[in-house]
Amino acid sequence: MAGFLTYPLIIIYLEVVFHVAVYGSANGFIIYPVLFGMAVGVFIFAVLNFMPAIAGKITGSIIVAFFSVYYVVQLVYFKIFGTFLSLVSVSGAENAMNFKGVLFEKLGENAGWIVGLLIPLVLLIFLNIKGFIKRMEFKGRMIGLGASIISFFVAVLSLNIYGRNMYSPYSLFHDKYVLELSMNKLGVIITTARDGMSLMGKSDNKQSFEMKEETESEQGIAVYAGAAILNLADDTEAVVLYEPWIDETIDFNRLYNETDDSELRNITAYMTGCEPSYKNEYTGMFKDYNLVFVTAESLSKYGISDKCTPTLYKLMNEGFVFENFYNPIWYHSTIDGEYVNCLSQYPCSSQWSFYKSGETYQPYALGNALNKEGYDSYAYHDFVFYYYDRSKTHPNMGYDFKAVDYGLDIPCYVMYSDIDMVEASYEEFIHKDKFHVYYMTFSGHLPYNYNDNSMCLKNREEAEKLTENMGLSEEAVAYIAGQMELDKALGILIEKLEEEGKLEHTLFVVTPDHYPYGLSRETYNELAGKEIDNDIFELNRSCLGIWSASMKAAVKIDKACASVDILPTILNLMDVEFDSRLLAGRDILSDSEPLVIFADHSFMNDKIKYNTKTGDVIYLSDAKYLNENYLEDIIEQVESRLYISDMMVDKDYFAFVYQR
Repeated sequence: MAGFLTYPLIIIYLEVVFHVAVYGSANGFIIYPVLFGMAVGVFIFAVLNFMPAIAGKITGSIIVAFFSVYYVVQLVYFKIFGTFLSLVSVSGAENAMNFKGVLFEKLGENAGWIVGLLIPLVLLIFLNIKGFIKRMEFKGRMIGLGASIISFFVAVLSLNIYGRNMYSPYSLFHDKYVLELSMNKLGVIITTARDGMSLMGKSDNKQSFEMKEETESEQGIAVYAGAAILNLADDTEAVVLYEPWIDETIDFNRLYNETDDSELRNITAYMTGCEPSYKNEYTGMFKDYNLVFVTAESLSKYGISDKCTPTLYKLMNEGFVFENFYNPIWYHSTIDGEYVNCLSQYPCSSQWSFYKSGETYQPYALGNALNKEGYDSYAYHDFVFYYYDRSKTHPNMGYDFKAVDYGLDIPCYVMYSDIDMVEASYEEFIHKDKFHVYYMTFSGHLPYNYNDNSMCLKNREEAEKLTENMGLSEEAVAYIAGQMELDKALGILIEKLEEEGKLEHTLFVVTPDHYPYGLSRETYNELAGKEIDNDIFELNRSCLGIWSASMKAAVKIDKACASVDILPTILNLMDVEFDSRLLAGRDILSDSEPLVIFADHSFMNDKIKYNTKTGDVIYLSDAKYLNENYLEDIIEQVESRLYISDMMVDKDYFAFVYQR
């Protein structure tokens, strides 16, 4: 009997310890990792008993060793990146070895949990040596197999306990695969199995849409719902009609009928029912301006101040001020954050979406879109070019791309400097008639200490002096010191543009790739001045700066918005033609309904916040005016946008639309 229970108890133990290590406690959903762990453990023991005694013991130890190490890897990955390791990420996991110091730091910080996860392996070896695990006869083996099957079906039937609504354990097991939620509600083993199915294309969360006939108003000019009023005379008013951002050369009905590909037809059907965003009072405000777009590594609004980072403070507070902006961390950290910023599509957990986009036609990527307008477009990154394969993705977006070991010659201090990147690059574009430059920065990268981060060390003395009366911890000051390098780099670029007489005619856009997950939660709370804990909304609250020296006053925007909305907002401000229906985001400055979506499919708009992990709904407006099916309707919108984004890249839909 001891042998029969050994493997189930080991798997259950690993699941429970992992869950508590990640989430801080165990809730009612822990029943599913326990039940499925029981089924898997009994199955392993039964199968091992069909093997010769010594081979069974060795194989059992290898299996438990694999499980233990896998749980440790998942835990450490989560502690570093704030998300879980999907199977597709394993192929790029070697990138993390560029930051061995961070890895060893996290191993040290979580040594207790790691030892706890390795205890079952040591215990199993001891039990095998002492002979406590007895083999079963043939009848016992068959009973064991039967017991594993029964345990599995009991676990499956128990999924009904929490109902069958969207994001319930039942739905996550049978239908809707969501990596973050599956880990939380079903455990590591089932999530890994679902992840494998998704990777093989057997769990695509497929949806179907019906064609909607386009009306004349949808094909041409439509009335702007929040129309401005112009006073034409003392007693006369006229409603301003704003055109929708659509490409009138696109005929979705024709495209639908000319293909036999069911998935292309499905995407096209969705597009016919998709509401576009409309031009507005800010359309063309920066037409023909030069554009500097910066994706800032791990930048946080809580690390910006007029004292320590005056340039970033100016960019965030003297232009368009987005007071309700969110920068969700997605499945694959920086690469997903940059993907959303640049292409206004949501990434997929079962593939590297940015990698995939490098093989597709992307006409609305800023480089491609502005090159058609006579711009020269450049992109730079102050780290090695092969990291996330940017030498493939960025040229595909229309950029002349340079990075370390790929045309960008800057000094190496183990960490690279944003200042060095700007100083090595600005001469290449600053004299052009119209230019667009994109920077993916690096100086704000983890770790935030003075032993492993030369950028933090470089600015240490200045940062400590500027923050001496703030009572901040060493890690918090080191983080600010790292971001000061970016601040100084942007200050240099602004100074050079002013000397060239081009500052007044240049638009700056600065936003992070994700929140600084390299900070301990205590330090993040410290910088924020409040307890963020595991609140997904507050954790991902962030900053977006859109600024030009030509602006006479700041424009405050209260609307909820996110990184997916950046691209259509820029295209509108620069009056660059695009079809808003083909992007997942919407122009923030338009009257489009806000919708902010997070990796675990939680969401918020101007009426509600919905947390998929807890099922909590927070009403931001008077609930009595909402339709009784309102929550379900928004959930459907969320799932549709995520699914279509995946398909847009997977099927190279832009190439289909524009016959490339």
